[in-house]
Amino acid sequence: MDAVGRSGALPVIASLLLLGLFTAAGLSALPLRGAPPSLFFTPAVPDPLPALSGGIPVLTLRADRTTIRSGYATRESTGQPGGRLRVTLYDPYEPLLAQASEGVLFSADLRTLWMLATDEERTRLREGFTELAQSLRRSADAILHSPEFNADYRPALQEAARNAIEAAWRSPRTRAAYDEMMRGAEPVLRDTALREIRPILLRRVDGLIWDTVQANIGTVLDVFNARPWNTAPIEQALEGALRDIRDQGVMERMVASIFETRQTKAFLQVFAGTTMDMLAADRTVESTLVRLATDPRMTAYLTPMAQPANALSLAAPRILFGVRDGSDLNAMAAYTFNGLIAGRPGPVVILMSPQQRDEMLRLDSRAPKLLVRSLTP
Repeated sequence: MDAVGRSGALPVIASLLLLGLFTAAGLSALPLRGAPPSLFFTPAVPDPLPALSGGIPVLTLRADRTTIRSGYATRESTGQPGGRLRVTLYDPYEPLLAQASEGVLFSADLRTLWMLATDEERTRLREGFTELAQSLRRSADAILHSPEFNADYRPALQEAARNAIEAAWRSPRTRAAYDEMMRGAEPVLRDTALREIRPILLRRVDGLIWDTVQANIGTVLDVFNARPWNTAPIEQALEGALRDIRDQGVMERMVASIFETRQTKAFLQVFAGTTMDMLAADRTVESTLVRLATDPRMTAYLTPMAQPANALSLAAPRILFGVRDGSDLNAMAAYTFNGLIAGRPGPVVILMSPQQRDEMLRLDSRAPKLLVRSLTP
């Protein structure tokens, strides 16, 4: 090969050498097939894991509450629920893992992103949602009291509501739930009548016989003239008993006891649910709401929502998805986003410090599923 050929081949060889070095460096940072697990965890509560068809992402929680991908976990095929998780780390010597001794299983959803936010960020979100809810209430009140709504929309919606209530009341499910409620109310009625109403009536009836006889003594002795009986003492006794019952709150307590029964709660749920189903199936309601939502006259009443909605739309993604200045995309946010698109939020293991784990439990004692670290492979 002449000098010109050798000089042209040198850049190609150098490029191949650099490519090989980059490939070797990349492979050294990835878990190769068959690499031995670095950690072993057992669910603290039997079988909190769904059926798994593949690996579970393993993340590590930073001090700023963002996460990075650290490895993957697989479940041992023991044939029993609650099998151990074998965690293979990309880099077992990563300095961030020195403090991340605890493993916690989460579902990759918005609730977990909320828990991973800082206290200050959660406060900002609460304030944003509160302000948006207040502005929404003000806008709704303005629309409901507007002349346009009362003239063009209220009559149709009121008629649809009346029809839905009547149809729900006639529904066999509602009638069956009502009959069950009445059977459940009978013991309460009997108990109230025996313990509270009966003593009140007895106190009022005491002496009623003599008062009635005294009021009608003339009618009894005058056998030659037919006169109606004087029932004023009985009426006065009943009015006094009803007044005592009302003043002592007997009826209120009885109604409250009936509402506390399981049958009454079931009836209210069935009745309300059936009414909402009837409204949802009413095409009149659908068309009326579509006209209302697209009515340009309503835009002015939605003005109070503009600023809170805009502020929240800017703050929420930055907080929940961990998109901060000068940092990469939060790994937990990436998996959550993927789960939202697929419609199936999957499990994820997050390695964290004991202090971070305790903070998660204080926020929600049910969402984090604790994993116990096994000392033996």
